[in-house]
Parts: sequence; C-alpha cells; structure tokens
Amino acid sequence: MLKQALSNGRYVNSEWCVQKPTGPWAACDSYSLARMEWIENAGKELPCNYYVKFAINKAGKLLLLVSCHLS
Repeated sequence: MLKQALSNGRYVNSEWCVQKPTGPWAACDSYSLARMEWIENAGKELPCNYYVKFAINKAGKLLLLVSCHLS
C-alpha cells in the first residue's frame, strides 16, 4: 500500500510525529490513497480511501509506518 500511495496517491502534508510521549520523533509524510476493494458484506467492490503516514531514513529505508487506516 505504501508503494501505491507514493506512485498513485495524493500528497497531503509533512509533519513531525512521536510514537510515545517519551519516544523518538520522526519527520513523516502523509498521503491519501483511493482504491477499489472487495467488501465482503456488501458483496461488491467499493472505493476505499486510506490515509498513509510514514518516515524514511537517510539511507532510504522505511523507519516507521505511523498510520495506515481508512480516512
């Protein structure tokens, strides 16, 4: 989903995020991603909008996936 957010999603903003009150801070980018998904209870595909927030370190490795949920 992260790859989809980066290639097909819409950039929302950048913000500082902290995991816990005493945890490390990370510079995160957030994206919104809309995609069709099969919804079992509805018995059909419906559009789902996700909010994805993450941080990447200097080496390009994913440090932290802060949030990935339906918007």
